[in-house]
Amino acid sequence: MATMTGRERVLRAIDHREVDRVPIDLGGTPNSTMCAGAYASLACYLGLDARPDWLSRTLDTVRMEESVLARLPVDTRALYALPPARRPARWLDEHTLVDEWGITHRRPPGGRQMDPVVHPLAEMTAAGLDAYPWPDVEDPARYAGLRERARDLHENTGYAVCGCTADTVIFDRAWMLRGMEQFLADLLLDPGFATALLEKVADVQFRRHACFLAEVGPYLDVVMIADDMGVQRGPLIRPQLYRRLIKPIHRRYVELIRRYTGARIVVHACGSIADLVEDYIEIGVDALNPMQVRAAGMAPESLATRFGGRMAFWGGIDTQSLLPQGRPEEVRQAVRETLAVMGGHAGGYVLGAVHNIQDDVPPENVWAMLDEAAAGGGNGT
Repeated sequence: MATMTGRERVLRAIDHREVDRVPIDLGGTPNSTMCAGAYASLACYLGLDARPDWLSRTLDTVRMEESVLARLPVDTRALYALPPARRPARWLDEHTLVDEWGITHRRPPGGRQMDPVVHPLAEMTAAGLDAYPWPDVEDPARYAGLRERARDLHENTGYAVCGCTADTVIFDRAWMLRGMEQFLADLLLDPGFATALLEKVADVQFRRHACFLAEVGPYLDVVMIADDMGVQRGPLIRPQLYRRLIKPIHRRYVELIRRYTGARIVVHACGSIADLVEDYIEIGVDALNPMQVRAAGMAPESLATRFGGRMAFWGGIDTQSLLPQGRPEEVRQAVRETLAVMGGHAGGYVLGAVHNIQDDVPPENVWAMLDEAAAGGGNGT
């Protein structure tokens, strides 16, 4: 088989068609990039000097620079919306940030990532939702120059162009605004309010995507959206509740994206979501990330058996213990085993880490993951 471009690999794999080698992602999405410390370590390992270009200060993640990506056998390139000029996030002190939604995040002592600690809608009623200062997603600064950047990536590179506004969540944003415990109670005890809040957040995210995709939609190969619907042992809420209150919104999300672009749609949903995969298939999602293999029901063998040929998967190399604690040869062995189960050349799988690579992952293990994947089925792009 002739050597393919990264774009061909990713698209063919998501479409369950044969590829010359498994497509590889690192840095292509906000859920498959690196934390700042891990990124600096990898750049040093490669003999490069990289400065953090912050993607998310709350998650401590970066936009990976082309000088670093060019040294890696990865098939993706990210295209993100930009920060707003009007009403940007603001720092209260060196550890505390208020984002554009009004949610306060704080970095714990000795930590780098931040937790939501003040929920501005904790005492809100449905009557007050209209008056709340929602993010200004029509701010033109968010989209300045993106059309030209997207066209250049599409026309002058062979990489899969992965577009993301970098803020896509609906369910997650609703609980951060309300507080997790209170919002979960709302879903059961006050579904009218819960639905009203979800619809307000969805309206913001839908308008954000309409603006973003109006600029870049024709040039994208992949669009990623996210909502974390699982924990380690199972779905965060009962599947029946998901289907009644959340799934209709996710369906409309997918339908909106398809109005603007022919790109494949990838949903990021952490944890044990095997019980929801049929729902994602039914609403038209093309691939699921991050394939959290240590969560219940998410072993590659189980996913391949239940959903092979109907849903593509993206991720799968464990970040909970393997990448931070394993030896490079153990990482290589896990890559080989995962490829054997997920089909490798047969399509239906994009290899990457389970979520963003954290600071405790040694660069030798990052390289082992990428190098073994590239060697497993032919030459790089």
